[in-house]
Amino acid sequence: MFKSQKRARFLHVLKNKNFVFLWLDQLMSQIGDRFLLYVLLVLAYKLSGTNLGVSVPMLAFGFSAILFGPSAGVFVDRWDKKKVMVFSNLIRGCLILLIISFINQSLWIVFFISFVIFSVSQFFAPAETASIPMLVEKRDLIAANSLFMMSLMAASVIGIGLAAPLANFFGVKIVLVIAASLHLSSTLATLMLSMKHREKKMDESVGGLIKDLRMGLEYIRRKNSIKGALIKLFFATSVLAAVSMMSVKFSEKVLGIGAANFGYLVISAGAGMVAGGFFLGHSGHWFKKNRLAQAGFFLAGGALIVLSQARDISIALTSIFFLGVGNSFIVAPLQTVLHEKVPRLIRGRVFGVQNMFINSAFTFPVIVLGEVADIFGLQTIMFLLGAFVLVGGLLELCFSLKEKNRA
Repeated sequence: MFKSQKRARFLHVLKNKNFVFLWLDQLMSQIGDRFLLYVLLVLAYKLSGTNLGVSVPMLAFGFSAILFGPSAGVFVDRWDKKKVMVFSNLIRGCLILLIISFINQSLWIVFFISFVIFSVSQFFAPAETASIPMLVEKRDLIAANSLFMMSLMAASVIGIGLAAPLANFFGVKIVLVIAASLHLSSTLATLMLSMKHREKKMDESVGGLIKDLRMGLEYIRRKNSIKGALIKLFFATSVLAAVSMMSVKFSEKVLGIGAANFGYLVISAGAGMVAGGFFLGHSGHWFKKNRLAQAGFFLAGGALIVLSQARDISIALTSIFFLGVGNSFIVAPLQTVLHEKVPRLIRGRVFGVQNMFINSAFTFPVIVLGEVADIFGLQTIMFLLGAFVLVGGLLELCFSLKEKNRA
């Protein structure tokens, strides 16, 4: 009886209606975000004609996270999280429809509206992340986080993969209409959630807001386990984002399959993350979370080193598949640690900071490493990234052994 319950964690989570509604909300919102991002990248390239210009939407995404991520978490801790998600989706859906009116008039207005959309997302993300431990039993958290990670990767592949043919056949305006519809539809899924909000008296003054923000940042600074998990998540996300960015040139210059076929590498990484997510959802509860993260660092580091030396497409696809598996072993357990250890009253602030870290990892390191790769070569940078990830795994192992000896 006990063993059968243990093995049913994935199915047990999917039987939780509240979690399924939250999961659908995330999936639709993420696909809608990817549709919007695709359109912005296309418009940015047409406006500038340069690869640097294409980075403008990504920079806008990163800057909005830095400007509003931590402070948005303060409000998430104060407000009803369900209402935050509902209004965030409604606002984003309406603003995406507004973009259509300005596509042929002013692209700068389009980018400004997009910046506002990205800023609203800074409220949605911590509210959604903080809701997971409110809806899921503690023993099911690693399965829940695995599902969220899998759907995030699936949304990225599906979103970008579908956006291109849709734009080619129907135009970018139709892609934006679909993106808006997905956000508005995700609102319905959120409305189906059954969540209790605990009203509490708060100092509504500016001083009170600043005090709450400082309290959240101080909590992260003092708690080494929380701070360490956030840093490792930032590091792992930066590496995967950088490899995804370099895969375009790697496909053309190293593998010789053409830049347009870089999507095969991205899909392989996504398949690896999905495979890792399935394993974690089914069997992750049998292992300690720090051991899973260590295995993820070693697996991802080794895969990157092999990838840096690959010339054959089959070897490249295999190594990047295991890079995806390793990344899933890092992300899902560390996210579960945060869910388990962060008190409910401060989750919004902690996950607001986490959202800032993750969004920043998809922007600034990617741009910097892209420039460095042009100078020193793709394979050199990939090899060094792999070496750094392996060193990170070794440091994590040494730290764990040290803590074990102290205990």
